[in-house]
Amino acid sequence: MLSQTRVQASTLSFPQIIAKLPQIGVQGLYRGSIPAILGQFSSHGLRTGIFEASKLVLINFAPTLAELQVQSIASFCSTILGTAVRIPCEVLKQRCQAGIFDNVGEALVGTLRQDAIKGFFRGTGATLCREVPFYVAGMGLYAESKKGVQQFLRRELEPWETILVGALSGGLAAVVTTPFDVLKTRTMTAPQGLPVSMSMIAFSILRQEGPLGLFKGALPRFFWIAPLGAMNFAGYELARKAMDKKNEEQIANDQLPEKKLANAG
Repeated sequence: MLSQTRVQASTLSFPQIIAKLPQIGVQGLYRGSIPAILGQFSSHGLRTGIFEASKLVLINFAPTLAELQVQSIASFCSTILGTAVRIPCEVLKQRCQAGIFDNVGEALVGTLRQDAIKGFFRGTGATLCREVPFYVAGMGLYAESKKGVQQFLRRELEPWETILVGALSGGLAAVVTTPFDVLKTRTMTAPQGLPVSMSMIAFSILRQEGPLGLFKGALPRFFWIAPLGAMNFAGYELARKAMDKKNEEQIANDQLPEKKLANAG
């Protein structure tokens, strides 16, 4: 999201960034869209697959684990691996949105020239510190919120209710992890060719902007992530139900010969 990146990468406030939108123009609003879309699709697809695979492994090899523990461990594993493919795309997106480069081609060549391959992995630590608690907290919050609402209503949730729970879960997880998102943005958009670290940037923000500086962009981040959370969890529910249905059909097919033998006897 352009306004979020501009707010986090500078000392300007959100209203000041909004006031500058006419100067940015329509084309500027969509800067970094290509790497953002590629990163989102690749990481979300990989994350969902690893999440479900990790759950199956844990259920089979550690059946005594509580459901929340299974969800958290599976989220942790899927987030680590899913994020690895997203970081280079995130670097290109952030540098375009912060106005360092005008387009993806310039960002690609400029980053490679000034920082070499390692430049595409700037902010890896901050990104993982944001992504791991975000998805672990998001999945845990979603699972527990869904269960709590179902118990309160004493019925299964309607699709729109599931979407609402997913949106709120994603939005709240986004706000909680905003400090790491700010550190990630500042690290990725720091002057190229110079060494930077999370601790250096964190101390700089606290000294110059105070603790609230770590929550810059929390509001636009909430409204950006909430719809994505709704779609993500809705897609997760559809995929889970499809897999459950397939497993039930497989079990039914496996039991069919036994039923035929029993009827024949």
